[in-house]
Amino acid sequence: MEHNMDVYDVSDDLVKKLNDWKLIGIISGKFNELKENYRKVDFVERALIDFKYMEKIFLNVTLRENKCNKRSVEFRMLGNEQFSLKNRKYFQALELYNKSICYAEPNSEHLSIGYANRSAVLFEWKRYRECLANIELARTANYPARLSHKLDKRERDCQQLLEQQPPDVVPYEFKLSFDPHAQVPHIADCLELRESADEGRFVVTNRDLVVGDMVAVEQPFCSTLLPPMRYIRCATCKRENYLTLIPCDSCCSVMFCSEECKQQATSTYHRFECPIIDFLHRMFNKIHGIALRTTLAALDLFPSIEELMTFCDQPQNQHKCAFDLDYGQLTRQEQYRAIHGLVTNQHLRSVSDLFQRSVVCAVLKHFIIEYTPLKDYLGGEEGMNFFTDLLFRHLQTSPSNMHGIDLVEQVNETKDDQTHSSGAYAFLSMLNHSCAPNTLRIYEGTKAYLFVLRPIKAGNVLYDNYGAHFAIFSKQQRLDTLSMQYRFDCKCEGCELDYPTFGRMPHKATVPSVTDDTDMKSLGAYNYDFAASNYRKYCDFLTQYGAAYPCEQISSAEECLKMALHIMVDAVPLKAKM
Repeated sequence: MEHNMDVYDVSDDLVKKLNDWKLIGIISGKFNELKENYRKVDFVERALIDFKYMEKIFLNVTLRENKCNKRSVEFRMLGNEQFSLKNRKYFQALELYNKSICYAEPNSEHLSIGYANRSAVLFEWKRYRECLANIELARTANYPARLSHKLDKRERDCQQLLEQQPPDVVPYEFKLSFDPHAQVPHIADCLELRESADEGRFVVTNRDLVVGDMVAVEQPFCSTLLPPMRYIRCATCKRENYLTLIPCDSCCSVMFCSEECKQQATSTYHRFECPIIDFLHRMFNKIHGIALRTTLAALDLFPSIEELMTFCDQPQNQHKCAFDLDYGQLTRQEQYRAIHGLVTNQHLRSVSDLFQRSVVCAVLKHFIIEYTPLKDYLGGEEGMNFFTDLLFRHLQTSPSNMHGIDLVEQVNETKDDQTHSSGAYAFLSMLNHSCAPNTLRIYEGTKAYLFVLRPIKAGNVLYDNYGAHFAIFSKQQRLDTLSMQYRFDCKCEGCELDYPTFGRMPHKATVPSVTDDTDMKSLGAYNYDFAASNYRKYCDFLTQYGAAYPCEQISSAEECLKMALHIMVDAVPLKAKM
């Protein structure tokens, strides 16, 4: 196991060792006999301790990077280089200055110099309002007197140019296209929940829907920021406020857009994640991250662990979903019932799947209990077992029920650069997957809008896309991904009819083109007015020619519609607006 190990390497290495020593039969037999999940996890944790894995991880992986002025200065120098006249890479400079701000030791001048340097970038970038905010931050953080003349001059210049900065885009407020549902007010009244042995829970419409209908809007129960975004977005609200972010006082991997967001994090989830933050980022993926955050968010619902245990044990809080909640008083506890009730499919899982999950759970549990204040909060053995069970539960429900929160697609950016967070959405998780989906999720911040993307007849099912779209991936690639990640064999129309990928898609003579180069140009330039005045045109076209699906013209119109909606809710990264 090398320096760059993650939790799956630990799991693979343990299984290999057990095989080599001919112990795998005995161990998996024992593992299988244990009824409760916390016993399975504890059993695996013991093995990991006995085989010295925990020790190895502790010696090889930094739990949390310490504040360090020397490194703060290094990052600042790297930022200066990006900002220099020959480079003018403002975005890269800001990210490095933010890193420098994070590494600065409390009360050292390096924090204030970081803010001042950030104000210089913003001045050049004509972001005068944010420039002034940074000058204010620098002064509050004891900016050295020997340098203050530079700051004073920049402030004066800034105040004179303030009027020239256009106002920020106000995201378009989409409204539901229908009356609200009697039980679930944030979805359209035409949606109904159904259940079958094959499909599990799914959603149908009881009337015809056309493209562009907005049929649901949802805030997540909780969300996590992905590690590559840690110097770009606020860890609490996920907004892209990297122009004015402030650091956590203790770790170097989390930033906030305001004192409120900082307060909220440090009094809740960050209290337990902070002491092991770099270990979490390095050893675990986004699915593990949102599972842990969901568990910590659950602990936060009640003053004591005992009350949460009582709550989770009550039959009326089990197997519930978004359609069972009382929206008259939607407390956080009420919202959690639908997240807690997501199906684990444990009975369908193989021993090796459960063993691997137990390794993930055991490593997470071991470190968060050994090295953070969580142990005190959980009290004794009973609280600890309950926490382990709950974490194991969320590790099983996360993959198929968590959604990546993404932005407009940018030319030459990878998918990873567009997805900034993961969120736990109770209603959206009811939608089943299709590789040829008829709905589309668009995010404004972490708030999700669900739009109709293909005409849907009354009585038909709404399908979402879990990331394997037929226009982009071949059938084999999709089946591999879906069976690996979500444990199902896809039987959607895209797979059954083996639709061609975009490059091989027919251009149908009977279908006109609704998009041309101007559309791509204006949308590619993130032109808000163009998006707002043209998006209905794409909707009407897609509704009218729905029967010709799939063809090149339809895919192009779908792409334009997606871009237009992203632009309207301002899901466009700042770096794209430079």
